[in-house]
Amino acid sequence: MKPQNFDFEKIQKNIKKKNQQKNLLLVTIAAFLTLGLFWSVPKILNQFFYNPTSKNAYLANNQYLFNRQIYNELTLPSYEMSDLTIDKAGIGTYQIKETYSPKYSNKVVGFRGVEIKRNKCHYDNNFYPISPIFNQEVASASQFHPDKIASADSNLSKSNLLENIKPLPKSTYVTVDLAFKKDKSISDYSDWLNVTTTGAETLWQAVRPPQKAVDKNEAPMVVGYAPSASFSGISVAITNEKKLNQDFPLLIGSLADDKQNNWSEEKRQTTHFKSLLNYLIENEIFLAQDTHLLQKPTLKNILQEVEKNGIKIYGATLRLPAFELEKILQNEAIKIAYITEVDVFPLTSQSAQLPGVHYPAEK
Repeated sequence: MKPQNFDFEKIQKNIKKKNQQKNLLLVTIAAFLTLGLFWSVPKILNQFFYNPTSKNAYLANNQYLFNRQIYNELTLPSYEMSDLTIDKAGIGTYQIKETYSPKYSNKVVGFRGVEIKRNKCHYDNNFYPISPIFNQEVASASQFHPDKIASADSNLSKSNLLENIKPLPKSTYVTVDLAFKKDKSISDYSDWLNVTTTGAETLWQAVRPPQKAVDKNEAPMVVGYAPSASFSGISVAITNEKKLNQDFPLLIGSLADDKQNNWSEEKRQTTHFKSLLNYLIENEIFLAQDTHLLQKPTLKNILQEVEKNGIKIYGATLRLPAFELEKILQNEAIKIAYITEVDVFPLTSQSAQLPGVHYPAEK
């Protein structure tokens, strides 16, 4: 038997080549695992935190925008969110900028910077454009003497406001917050408005909350609603309108079905207000990010009060011609008024007048 000749150099080269291939495969696998972990771990971790851009049963994305719009209608009388940006800034972290304008105006009145970091909300600034009237009225009602503002002071305030608006051009439109001496039902308020003025649009109605509806500082909360149930501010793409209206009837008035359109005005408004409350109660994860917001227990207290005693309107935000406000300020039902916006556009001819409004002659 012939002895075999081994080429040791060739064998060593083959072994080295196989080791190189094995090492390359291990490096490739390690690289893919690293990349996979890099992309997947943040996504997995983000599942444990609130995501303001995510979808829900009614929206394809950006549920924060919809929730904020609903919350703003409930708590913000004269203003609307006119712009919103949300930027992802890390695991469970989002930078949010909200822009606010008066209703019927493109003028920016302020910004609010919000950071939601792993289910905790922080403000860059605490901008909240709200009239003091409704806060003042709810706070005074919680005291032993509900008429905390003396009648003489109230009359003087109305008289001064009346004198200040008289020189305005008759084409001037104003937005005004009003508080009543006595709470009104929806039908009582409607009757009062029809008798008192013909040129006013109700933007918002302030609802008397129960005494137990307070925030963490034991301050009574201001709540209300837009009686038109129209969606104010930035539009939101709703992917399941029918389900939204079924689950929360008349949350958005334009989604009403034929049956709902035939309801009485009182039933429509009451249903809308209750749907605002119920929607936020069901979306408590949005509320939980910020302890300054009305929380689920408070919303439930308000809802129970409405179920038991109906809606009690103690004030309203109106948009109307200045000369129509003169009539309202002379009405005995008004306790106090506060103008939040003035829109002056002097008329140069009859054709410049708004349809449906009868203007008195300029002095």
